[in-house]
Amino acid sequence: MIKTFLNIIFGSLISTLIGSFFAVVISFGVISKRPRFRYQTLYFFNDIMTLGLLTLLWYYVDNLIIAFALFTVLSTVFLIYKLLVGVYSIDRRFRLLILSLGASHNEYSLFIFERNLGKFFANLLKFYVLCLIAFLVSLTNYASDIGFFSLIVGLILTLFQAD
Repeated sequence: MIKTFLNIIFGSLISTLIGSFFAVVISFGVISKRPRFRYQTLYFFNDIMTLGLLTLLWYYVDNLIIAFALFTVLSTVFLIYKLLVGVYSIDRRFRLLILSLGASHNEYSLFIFERNLGKFFANLLKFYVLCLIAFLVSLTNYASDIGFFSLIVGLILTLFQAD
């Protein structure tokens, strides 16, 4: 029992870290290019919707390898969304100021990533805790109901953009 729980704890941690690595690489690629990335479709990956997806994955997927691969993909998308929201929420005037002071676009991208590093680690920890909470919820008798209810509430919050 303890070995299984340790596998779940460390597997969730490893899949979250792998997903965060891919999220940083993809986000840096998006930010270092000049055109703005449309991230409105990523609004579906808010916290409650992600918790519902994780609960349903823990409840329905029996193979841990497949579950951790799906957690990695979900972690990547969740963290890309959180990083891009943090980056694009910066005022345009500030961006123009930095670029007009002689910084290249790559230097600006690195500066923005350094500025959002604390939020990134907080979101990384948040996803890991969501993984563990979803596992504990999936052990209850009503895990499927809770997961689908979380998806519905997350969809409603997405439609109202109340994130």
